[in-house]
Formats: sequence, C-alpha cells, structure tokens
Amino acid sequence: MYKVVIGLEVHCELETKSKNFSPAPNEFTEAHNINVATVDLGLPGILPIANKEAVRKALKTSMALHCDLPDEIIFDRKNYYYADLPKGYQITQNTKPVGLNGYLDVLVNGKVKRVTLHDIHLEEDTASLEHYPKYSLIDYNRSGVPLLD
Repeated sequence: MYKVVIGLEVHCELETKSKNFSPAPNEFTEAHNINVATVDLGLPGILPIANKEAVRKALKTSMALHCDLPDEIIFDRKNYYYADLPKGYQITQNTKPVGLNGYLDVLVNGKVKRVTLHDIHLEEDTASLEHYPKYSLIDYNRSGVPLLD
C-alpha cells in the first residue's frame, strides 16, 4: 500500500519598502530597470544587508503557521547559473529556515484537514525575462524582491 504525498513550493512576495538585501525600492512599475541597486546586479565589492522588515514579517508568518523558530537567522548563498540571475547566486535559507515543522488547518467539507509545512524560508527573487521572436530582455526591477517560500 502506498500513501500519496504531494509537495508544493509556494512563493509569497513580501510587501516591504525596500528589497531583501538591497536599498532599492520594492515596488511594481511598468518602467524597466529603475528599481535597481548595485547589490541587485552583483557588482564587485557589494555587501548585502538583510531587510529587517522582511525578517520580521517572515518570523510573524512562521509563528502564525505554528512553526518551530530558529535560535538564529542564517542566510546561505545558493550558486547556480540562470539567465535572469545576474549574480550567479541567490541568497536564501537552507541551513536554518525561518520556520520548521509548521501546519495550517483548513476546513474542507465541514472537516478540518491539516496541511503540514516542512519549512518556511526567506530568499530573494530573480530578475524577469521577456522573450521576443529574435531576442530576450532582462528587467532587474524584481531582482532582490523578498520571497517567503
């Protein structure tokens, strides 16, 4: 007998004034590449600084979802190549996520179903690609936006 287990990774954009590790504004705009700072582009000599507002919101969400909280907040550097990842790495949480072993109770047809959560982690979004028949463009406005996964 087998038990079906379905895993999902859901990204939630956090509403903060600035990006996750960058002073650039975290706001939607139709204009391309105007909400960008040196951290978002991974220029030499940059030092990312964690967004306190994003960390606070991530911790509040973890508490609301009954997660075990870490004794310290640690960010990791996940190295990989992707066309809309200008730094060649993403700042995320692998070692100590902001929340572990949580759950969400959902009412389904009059019965409470418990959805278990393996972990909740805070990371930064990548840029976005726009594809056209003969070329592609990169918009860095979204690069560095705080994501809760």
